[in-house]
Amino acid sequence: ALCKMIPFTRFCFISIYICINTTSDSLTLALSTSSLSDGNISKSRSTSPPVKVWDGVLSSTDQRKSLHDYASKAGLGHKCFTRPLSNIEERNIIERTLDAILTELDDSTSSKPKQYVEYWTRQEWRHIEAHSDVDESLAKKYDAMNIDEATIKDLASKYPSTYVHNNEGGYRYPTHGHVLYLQVGTDVKGPTCVFPRRSSGGDLLQPLQQRTEEGERDVATCDSRSNAGQVELIIVPAVSGRLLRFDGEDLHAVPRPHDLWMLPFVKGGAEYKPEETWGRSVILFNVWPGDEDPPLDVPLDEAVVDTQSTSTETNLVSKYPSWTEVPIEQQSSDIPPPDSQSNQSVKVWLLGNERRRGHPMRTAPLLSPEDGGREAVRGALGEKDKVTQLWLRHKDSC
Repeated sequence: ALCKMIPFTRFCFISIYICINTTSDSLTLALSTSSLSDGNISKSRSTSPPVKVWDGVLSSTDQRKSLHDYASKAGLGHKCFTRPLSNIEERNIIERTLDAILTELDDSTSSKPKQYVEYWTRQEWRHIEAHSDVDESLAKKYDAMNIDEATIKDLASKYPSTYVHNNEGGYRYPTHGHVLYLQVGTDVKGPTCVFPRRSSGGDLLQPLQQRTEEGERDVATCDSRSNAGQVELIIVPAVSGRLLRFDGEDLHAVPRPHDLWMLPFVKGGAEYKPEETWGRSVILFNVWPGDEDPPLDVPLDEAVVDTQSTSTETNLVSKYPSWTEVPIEQQSSDIPPPDSQSNQSVKVWLLGNERRRGHPMRTAPLLSPEDGGREAVRGALGEKDKVTQLWLRHKDSC
């Protein structure tokens, strides 16, 4: 193996050794920490695109209905299973399907075949404020504590690939997050909105920290390459049979109404019935590495006698070659809007307490894109199937 030490010089706390195994083309990152009193201690990230979307993952209407029916009866609580699966006859239809999806994605390597998959379901279109998925019980355990340096070192040692330390004490994040869309009502405009490389409301309001060629973390400068002062937003409409995958640290949300972030207030209550009109049935699942503990206090590998199956049990999901990767299209407008429209606020609602939000307020105030203004945002949020990328702005963007 060839190894090179790269100094992480912004805070002078970490040395990173990059080791390339010349026989397996694998990349290994080893972190040596001398102090953790400031800065971010972050797991290694994948170099693949941060957001991926596929259609046709569940091409069978019957399969989607079977999953929806089982999820409706199983409740909303989080569960977890180990893969590769064992005792398949004791695994429910959701676990078998998620395992099949991850198998099609080849979401394991020969060196780390074991994974934990945490999952839960929703059947209604509800407003979900912007948040990143974390090890929830572990986060609550440390919410009331003043996390000291010894605790941080212990967490970084115990969870080397999932724990990220920041000025709020840090969290443990999954490797990837996913949304599997089962059934979508005719009047639902319930997109999943992903903010790549942002993990909190505080992140939304700060320049994106980038890594230089020397491996150093660097604050973005005012040039077109770094998109300084801009916040990337990927808007993924809910489409039956669609799969969304994003980095496990990424902030994400589901606004209701779809243009909530631009409304001064909302009148009346939301409708949830009939299901054919307002239902939004999804399975949400996170992947955790099998060489660390599963998420704390989430039931693991509960045996279930699953009487609900499909007649095509060997074809739980479509084969990967038949999936259609959905392109991410940039939202644009040929006619620049007036300054008064372009500079109107887009308020992103944030989930959780102040530590989780990384921001004292419940909303993160951003500006609409220069190209298209608020109408560009509203149009992208109202799309039926097109996946859109746009760039919100900081109020002090350069």
